[in-house]
Amino acid sequence: MATLRERITAPAHLEPPTSVGGLTFRSGTLEDIEAVHAVAVAAAAVDDPHARPSTSDFERTLSTEGLDVARDTIVGVDAEGHVQAYGIVIDVPSRVTAARAVLDGAVHPALRGRGIGRRVLAWQVGRARQRLATLDLDLPATIEVGAPRGSGALALAAHSGFEPVRNWVDMEVVLDGRTDVVAPALPDGHVVRATSVDDIEALRVAKNDAFRDHWGSQPMVASDWRGFLTAPTSRPDLGRVVLDADGEIVAFAIVEVDPDAFAARGRSYGYVHWVGVVRAARGRGLAPIVLDAALRAIRAAGLSAAVLHVDAENPSGAGRIYERLGFVAGPVHVTASTSL
Repeated sequence: MATLRERITAPAHLEPPTSVGGLTFRSGTLEDIEAVHAVAVAAAAVDDPHARPSTSDFERTLSTEGLDVARDTIVGVDAEGHVQAYGIVIDVPSRVTAARAVLDGAVHPALRGRGIGRRVLAWQVGRARQRLATLDLDLPATIEVGAPRGSGALALAAHSGFEPVRNWVDMEVVLDGRTDVVAPALPDGHVVRATSVDDIEALRVAKNDAFRDHWGSQPMVASDWRGFLTAPTSRPDLGRVVLDADGEIVAFAIVEVDPDAFAARGRSYGYVHWVGVVRAARGRGLAPIVLDAALRAIRAAGLSAAVLHVDAENPSGAGRIYERLGFVAGPVHVTASTSL
């Protein structure tokens, strides 16, 4: 296989999309975060009513290592200068087994059906090709979008040649009504404790090892990982780790809480962003142990539910573990991609 630089055709110069639907386009800036967030919230209310994106999500995205805000984002503004659409291209900075560009974007629901989304997506694909075509790597490469099943965003992506490749199930457990679950016994020499900011690097190492055989996963780089675990929504006091007899992290459940998102789901909740067990420690029953400990902490903090998303084809059978702990499957999100 040739390198990505050799085999990807990319536009030599990429202008913002031409005006359409009453919007003109320009490069995004960090000052646009609140306006972009407002568009994302309005879009989620229609496309994914249980979700509400946080400003922390966008701050994290725009601080992704290597992301150039001026070149990797666009916004569509109306005649009054209000942002009504946006597109972001995230060139995933870690490329061990694959190179991935992930596209994020939305059009305000009031302005849909005017061709705005098609212009934004075409620009994003062009910019993603530019980013990937700079790499002297002999790796598979994909451009990806993610959206709720049945959404207009997926239909638009399909029209542009993207194909569904993975399903992610939204799972929720209501802790107020959760029956007492008996998790496996903790192996001798192991202990469970809360996570802390002092665990950041050790957690990154554990996460990268635990997820290296999971679909689409690439190792997290240190700066992006630290940004996630120090974000305003991060709750290390609710997360849990299992330490082995040598004091090494062998399992983890990482939790975040965004009170602004409670109304969309109809209750307070903690979001379990990652649950993992390092490969050498699998088979000891540590996943249900560490997740059950996190659920108990979330409930003790006065939150009424816990939410997570699981790969429907997770190789470790995580969905079945979550069901045994009381989680119930809900809406499905889809990743669609095109290979280069």
